[in-house]
Amino acid sequence: MLKKTAHAAVALALTAGTVAAAGTATAAAGRDATAAAGRDGGVVVRTDKGSLRGTAAGAVSTFQGIPYAAPPTGERRWAPPAPARRWHGVRDATEPGAACPQTGAVPPAGPASSTEDCLFLDVTVPRAASDRPRAVMVYLHGGDHTDGSGAMHGARRLAAQGDVIVVTVNYRLGALGYLAHPDLERRAESGNYGFLDQQAALRWVERNAAAFGGDPHHVTLFGESAGATSTCAHLVAPSSAGLFDRVVLQSGACLRPDAARERADALSDGEDAAEAIGERATGSGGTADWRTADPRHMVYVFGRGPFAYGPVYGGKLLPRSPQEAFATGRYNKVPVLQGINREEDRAMVYGAELAKRHATQDPQATLDEADYRARLEEDFGPEKAAAVAARYPVSAYGGSAALALSAVLTDAGQARHTVDTGRALARGGARTYTYEFADRETPWYADAETYAKPSFPMGAAHTFELPYLFELTEFEPLTEPQRALSDAMIRIWSDFARSGEAPWKATTPAALNAQSLASGPGGIRPVDFAKDHQYDFWKSLG
Repeated sequence: MLKKTAHAAVALALTAGTVAAAGTATAAAGRDATAAAGRDGGVVVRTDKGSLRGTAAGAVSTFQGIPYAAPPTGERRWAPPAPARRWHGVRDATEPGAACPQTGAVPPAGPASSTEDCLFLDVTVPRAASDRPRAVMVYLHGGDHTDGSGAMHGARRLAAQGDVIVVTVNYRLGALGYLAHPDLERRAESGNYGFLDQQAALRWVERNAAAFGGDPHHVTLFGESAGATSTCAHLVAPSSAGLFDRVVLQSGACLRPDAARERADALSDGEDAAEAIGERATGSGGTADWRTADPRHMVYVFGRGPFAYGPVYGGKLLPRSPQEAFATGRYNKVPVLQGINREEDRAMVYGAELAKRHATQDPQATLDEADYRARLEEDFGPEKAAAVAARYPVSAYGGSAALALSAVLTDAGQARHTVDTGRALARGGARTYTYEFADRETPWYADAETYAKPSFPMGAAHTFELPYLFELTEFEPLTEPQRALSDAMIRIWSDFARSGEAPWKATTPAALNAQSLASGPGGIRPVDFAKDHQYDFWKSLG
């Protein structure tokens, strides 16, 4: 139903004019109380492949650019990740490793890169002494499976305030990570290389958590957007069982129908993608063989790629989609914290407004009711569009077609499937908690000159919860009320990592029991999520 992701729509608009390069937030680092101090003032930890020297500052230690698998280059391109090689001496771990190939065009995407040697992770550890191993939180970044990096998510506050160890991960993206193709099937099941990278990172954590003072038996896997979609895949992957014991899903309900690629479709799309790669390479004077094409011929500006990428279902690795797995109870039953942002698709509508401004050369252009009706018919067809317009009249949103459209897309594409996911997990026996990030005043992009504000308030749009959990240079600093909410969210996330429980009622098959997370007095409170997002209407619409 939702033709483009929120970020993709912003990219389509912004890349038509000027493009801002996304910065990389280099996490500050500190000294782990369990590690040995190096002669240069750094901190040294011994892993299963060799020793690492990290950096020390403030309340945390940080170890960056750690290879968790061999470079997926040469013969290893489009192959499962191989073990990283052992090194001698002490490896410098004070700078992030290269991001996986991407254009890096739109925040909060990762930096531009054409380096395939990119399978690195970063570890952030509290400096304070602890009398017991700490819980570990492994984060999978978002970015539509085409953009992003682990290093851009600074984890200083989450690690120090939450008293947890945070691991952020790079994984192969786009065609290099998720191309399924009949020719590749001769080698091994194709299409899930990025997913296999994530498994390799989790196995690295299993082997090395203790070296950083972490508990390998208390690992929370969490992700946002595409990272949540990947996390859903791990929930249902038989081979991921035992690699984590908690899950957090941010803006990525497992039962979204557009979150699961069927193998037959992925193979067909892969043949077309391979042809397109060959054509791009030839047109730039490169090799016409898509198998050996330069990575720069395989990446697109965010949202501009011709095919969707992501986990492929229907093979040995992922035999059942989340829909099938939840219906049959055949998934990894661990505690789950899941939720969305209250105004998710205001980010997508912001992109649509920018696109109209560019097309009309009018910097004040806004979406009107004709735009609204056209989008409803495109997504739902004429008959259903009329019912949606009657349920979500523009007049109910202060005359703003943009706000009406964002409510429709959020409720239909995100909230509905969040309710279904929560109820299905609870019905299957997984202890599940549901939240809604709902802060009304959220940080705007730091590059305000490039990212002109829309005609409507963005509120709790897609990705706008991220600066409450991570240090991201792409966003403005938090205000004092936002910082208080950030502190509360970090407590909720980290306590869940330790206990598998949230401080409100769990979701049941009959009651979602959702909690709103917003700043100010009374900002954290129960809400009737299903009613607020018109769940019964969308279920009746089919």
